[in-house]
Amino acid sequence: MDFTINFGAINLLIVFGATVAANLLGGIWYSPLLFGKPWAAANNIKLGEQGMQNAPFTFVTAFVLQLFAASMIAALLGPNSSGGEGAQLGTLVAFSFVLTAMGITNLFERRSLTLILINVSFHVVAFGLMGFIIGEWS
Repeated sequence: MDFTINFGAINLLIVFGATVAANLLGGIWYSPLLFGKPWAAANNIKLGEQGMQNAPFTFVTAFVLQLFAASMIAALLGPNSSGGEGAQLGTLVAFSFVLTAMGITNLFERRSLTLILINVSFHVVAFGLMGFIIGEWS
């Protein structure tokens, strides 16, 4: 198997933009406007009553991890791709790896199906969005 990735061909500005978009999506996804209330209920969290411990570390680390994911999507996608190809790749990666890994872990942690579906579906949409942006702008 000949599998080579040219990391020098990755446009870091586009990857950064895709990461920002995915993080903005997360802010909306987990807000009370969409899935924040059922997510909080599934985690036994009462919205507004308790602040997140070490929030800056959590948000910065989450951004860096999302940046890594976007970089890998860009590396797998390669240059001269379309937005549709990027969306397909991002969605396929999320279904293949994120859904399976999170599904297995969450099942053993006895998380509710609601929580699993909210979290996994976020990543499927976010990876598809990042892939679309990377493919469309590269």
